[in-house]
Order: sequence, then C-alpha cells, then structure tokens
Amino acid sequence: MKTSTPFLYVLGITILLLSAVSCKTDDVEEGSVVIPSEPVLIPDAAFGEYMLYNGTPGVYEQTEDNEVKYYLDPREVASVSELLLSKTGSNIEALQNAGLATAELKISDLTGLEYFIGLQHLVLTSNTVRNIDVSALIALEQLEINFNLIGQLDLSGNPRLTMLRYRASGNATESEVLTELDLSSNTQLRHLFLPNHQFINIDLSNNLQIDELLDLSDNPGPDGDPETGDIIIPAAIYNQLEEANRSGVISDAQAETTVILSADPASFSENEGSSTITATLNKITDNDVTISLSFSGSATLDEDYAVENTTLVIPAGETKVSTVITAIQDTDEEGNETIEITVSDVSNAVIGMASPLVLTIEDDDKSVPLVLNEILYDPSNSGLDGDANGDGVYAQNEDEFIELYNNSEEPLDVSGFKVYDSEALENDSPRHLIPEGTVIPAHGVLVIFGGGTPTGTFGGAIVQTSTTGDLNLNNAADVLTVTDTNGKVIITFDIEPLSGNPNESYTRNPDITGDFTRHSDVNGLLFSPGTKTDGSSFNP
Repeated sequence: MKTSTPFLYVLGITILLLSAVSCKTDDVEEGSVVIPSEPVLIPDAAFGEYMLYNGTPGVYEQTEDNEVKYYLDPREVASVSELLLSKTGSNIEALQNAGLATAELKISDLTGLEYFIGLQHLVLTSNTVRNIDVSALIALEQLEINFNLIGQLDLSGNPRLTMLRYRASGNATESEVLTELDLSSNTQLRHLFLPNHQFINIDLSNNLQIDELLDLSDNPGPDGDPETGDIIIPAAIYNQLEEANRSGVISDAQAETTVILSADPASFSENEGSSTITATLNKITDNDVTISLSFSGSATLDEDYAVENTTLVIPAGETKVSTVITAIQDTDEEGNETIEITVSDVSNAVIGMASPLVLTIEDDDKSVPLVLNEILYDPSNSGLDGDANGDGVYAQNEDEFIELYNNSEEPLDVSGFKVYDSEALENDSPRHLIPEGTVIPAHGVLVIFGGGTPTGTFGGAIVQTSTTGDLNLNNAADVLTVTDTNGKVIITFDIEPLSGNPNESYTRNPDITGDFTRHSDVNGLLFSPGTKTDGSSFNP
C-alpha cells in the first residue's frame, strides 16, 4: 500500500513527540513550541466546546467547582490534520440543535492552537479572532479565516500553504484588516482570496504557482479606489488564471507606470504638526520618475506651512519617495485650513489621481467660550452687606469674586487657567491658579472668591477661593486678566471706566450678553454670585 506524503509527515512528528514525552516527564521543546507533558487549559470555551463537538482527538472537558473547563493533550492533538470551526449562521444553528452552551459565542482566543503541529486544514470563518499564531503549524496547507478581525498575519513558517482565504469583515476597523502581507515563503500557493482589505500593492513574485484563484477585489490599490481593480500582479500569474478566477488585479505587462499621492496623517495640528506625503508607483520601472508638486487651498505655503521638497524623484527600481509638510504656528484665530496637493508634472509615469490630495491644518487658536458675567471688586463695608461669600464675616479681600460662565453646549475644562490683577500680571504671578479637574458644565458657572469659607448653594455653581487668598482687585486703575494654559488671554476687564466705590458688583444686564451695570440698578440687590441677577440658576 502506498502511503501519502502528508500522512508520513504528520506521523513522523507524532512519533517524535510521543517518544520524547515518554523518555522524560519534563516539557519537551519541539521546534519553536514547548510541548508540555501535562494537559493544557483552553481559555476560550467556544474554541474548546466546538472541538469537543467535532470529536477532535486529545480535547476533553472537565467540571471544576461547578464550571466546565476544556483541556487538550499536546501529544494527541499533534496528529490532528483538520479543524473546522466556522461560525456562520448555519453552523450556529447546527451547534444550537446539538445543545452547545457556546453555540452563539464567536471564537476569539486561539490559545492551544500552537500544539496542533500536524494541522493541514484550518477553517475559522465568521469568528472574532484578532490574533492568530500559525508559526508552529508547519504542515498547514489550507487556511480559511474569512470574516475575522486579524490585522497582521505572519505566514513565514508555513511553506506548504496552497490556499489562503481571508475576506475582511464588514465590521472591521482600520487596525483589523490587512494592509500588507509577506508571501515570499509561500511558494506553493495556488489559491489566494483577500477581498475587502487595505492593500495598495502586494508582491507575488515568489508565488508563480497561483493558478486556481486570485481575488484582490475591493482593495484600494495604488489609486486609492476600492471599486477599481488595479493591483498589479506578474503577467505569469495573470495569464495562467482564467478570467473568471481573477479579480481586482491587472497584469504588469498591461499597466502604465502610475504615480499616486498619499498622506499620513491627513489632519495635523497648527502647533508644529506634520504630515508625510508619499508618492508611490504602481510598479517598478527602469527609469527615474520625477514628480513636481503644486499647492493650493485656504492655507498659504511658507506662511501656514512649509514643505521639505516640492520636487520628488523615485529612483529606477524603487516604488516610492516621501516628503514632509510641517505647520507654522501663529496666534491668529482663523479656523481650520486646507492644503490641496496635486502633481503638476511627472516624467516617465502618468498621474493616477483626478482629485487633489487634501490635508487639514487644525487651528489651535480657537475661542474659549468663557464669559465674565459678574465681578465684585468693592464689597460694601456696611455691616454684612458686603458678605458676598456667605460665611458670616465681612472681609474686603475675601468677599471679592468673579463669576465665569461657560457659553457653550459642551463641558469646558479650565484646569490650569490663571487669574491676574494688573500687579500680578506684571510679575507673572497669578492670584489664582484654577485646579486640575475643574470642568465647567455646559451653560454652567465657576465662581472664584478671594478667600474665606463660601457658604451657600450659589445656584449650583462650582465655587473656589483664590490660591493666594486674595484676588487683590483694586477699586480703580486695575485690570482683571484670565489666561488659558498656554498663556493666551481669554478675558480682560478694565476696572478704570467703572472705578470709584460702588460697594456692589457689576453684572451684565441681561446676563451673559448685556453690558455691565451696577447690580442694584437691575433689582436692588448688591450681588448674585453663581446665579443670574434674579437669583435663578444658569443651568437649572
């Protein structure tokens, strides 16, 4: 009787393992895998129960503390040649009918797979596997992992591979699809199915045996458009495939040398942020390719950004070259600006993109929606009429306050903002440093008193006392200044036009949007820290 080569291969591995384990009780190292002499726990119950349902040799269950756990015997599973673990709708229905507790659970953890060193065929369709290590599966010939979430795949240890099927999941994020794949070690490949990933190109120069199927559809290719089939493959592969069995590809004998621009990242900060611009050819050429770039958009070259090189050269035999765009910082509040990059001229290639490459410079000079709504710099000294902080004691420096309103629909983090009077600003020594974690709710208020022990509800406002114990706001010839964490001035209030001895606060009338007026002129009250002038809450 003639025995097949794969059978002899797996049998030889199994005998080697069994003899090694029988000689000593310690773990045995076989290749890159340490083969334990004791059973190995399978952490993923969906993985373990499915194999048990399939009658996989060496896999068993055990109840421990009323919990079913799954184990494998490395010596036995080494001889398993096939694992069919698909979780499509029909498979799930079959598992449900069989009463599996994990019927609807997707497999996500393949711990234990490394001991299946004789495995030739693995099917994991429609699971949620993110990481798979097949480096120890040197006998692997067919790998089917459609609709999983694997963003990196190393097949360098699988030289016998003839089939690879991996359609990316429609629910996958950018990190859960393939962008590149080294198949140089897989010279026996005949069937390659990789739709819906993010391949721009793929090197198949070592895979000239592909003659059954090649599908690279719905990948962006060099032009960035997944709807066009333009990933270049060797003519030797293209010509030996029937038209119905090739998709998303063109022959390198047919393709023009095309240059495409890309950017990483597409958006970057005005604060010296940068983006790398890469010109990529869809195939290797024997000539140098020279590319001239032109720039337009709302951002201005050499004012809003600088470019390392505006002319790029891709040497013969290479496929890409890069340059860097760096933002130039300014203090103008101008909103986000765009850069539009086009190829204005190219030699020894054609331009492969109809639309400009658009980048965004993110302005960091946006307005902070903080409004000074009320300020008390001269509390009344008539008994407790000036007790603005409500602690039962009148103290000029402690009862001074400012009321800051968040004039937006979003919470506003003011951690690290600083409050100055004129003297403090001149000395760069703030009267109050707003503590970390201070977030004013949307349409909420922060009240800062000079000191004391503020007592009361203050309309639900955030209440703080100055970190120096004194806001030091003089009744005349003083200016209040509030800055953000970068030192940018957010608020200024000149006391001089409203100087004298008002013995009450100045408040906006109407609140938030009106001009400043004496509080008593609104309703007879002397102040209303944390509330509107009528005592109601800003954010009920």
